[in-house]
Amino acid sequence: MSFVFIGTTGDHAGHSLLTWTMAQRLVEEGLTVGFIKPFGSHPIHAQGLWTDQDALLFKKVLKLCEPLDRLCPYPRSEGAWGKKSSDEILNEIRSLVEELSAKKDVLLIMGSEHIFFDDASHGVSDILLALNVEADFVLIDRFLKTQTSIYSILSASSLLKAKLKGIVLNRVQPDRLDMVRNEVIPSLARQGIPITAPIPEDPLLSYRTLGEIRNILEGEFLWGGDDVERCVGGMTVGSHDLPDGLMLLKRVYNKIILLEPAPLENGADEAPIRRAVTGILLTGERRPAPQVLEAAKKANIPLVLVRGDTFKAMERLEHATPTLSPDDEAKMHLFTDLLDKEGDLDGLLKSLGLIT
Repeated sequence: MSFVFIGTTGDHAGHSLLTWTMAQRLVEEGLTVGFIKPFGSHPIHAQGLWTDQDALLFKKVLKLCEPLDRLCPYPRSEGAWGKKSSDEILNEIRSLVEELSAKKDVLLIMGSEHIFFDDASHGVSDILLALNVEADFVLIDRFLKTQTSIYSILSASSLLKAKLKGIVLNRVQPDRLDMVRNEVIPSLARQGIPITAPIPEDPLLSYRTLGEIRNILEGEFLWGGDDVERCVGGMTVGSHDLPDGLMLLKRVYNKIILLEPAPLENGADEAPIRRAVTGILLTGERRPAPQVLEAAKKANIPLVLVRGDTFKAMERLEHATPTLSPDDEAKMHLFTDLLDKEGDLDGLLKSLGLIT
């Protein structure tokens, strides 16, 4: 049995995506994979209780039979630790880790929002927890500022020592990729720091999907429910981008047009082009006339009915923290492809002793 802790330095580094990618490859290799996220960071109410979005995700994609309150015993919104001491919490989680690892080849332990931060009410950081359960550690860092990333990596290495098995530098700006490869990684390698790979920023991994937007707004698909993986690159309340077959919707005022990502080759000084429509949100919970629904079907444009007015819906979308759901499988495969370019994903799993 192997315990692998996946931690992050924050800033939307791609924590859930890396965990999903590792889990998928391990399953493909024939291993039985378990999961636990001791402290929630993205609370959600599901199946009659508060849990974490990642617990829901991995329960489904790994087909786990364990209940959600075992996969995430301390969802942040619940304050379930009460007046327990740090030692009591650590002992309880260690017991859970042993329980969830039964009949598994590997247990993935997902950290919270930041490896160095802990909630003052329970005082247990990711690093303390990982050391307590004697887990090997994989770190993902969003490479924004060179010195900040180096400081975080060196600090983690000094605490974890030989338990730190791999580091993924994610979301590296393309114009800095050569510098990271030729300067940062060799410098860290000389200090014994196991850098797994630098991953360039890919806009497709940052875009929300139609399914995620539906979930955030608790909407109902009226048409196009099979297209949950469509990427959304922008939104507008205007009708400029509507295709000819949907001009009928110009008369529908309670709507948000969801647009496909703009072509990367479209320069900033070029004239604006009509962008393809990913889907349409009908706000105010007003069901459309039959002819509107029929027009959407003919144009193959999904329609989603949502509660609340247009501007409240847009505000919710702007303030919602990005999360992953099973609908985002395409993102997982894209991230896998990025890690597979130089064989880095298999290299990481080999360094953990999980594959040969």
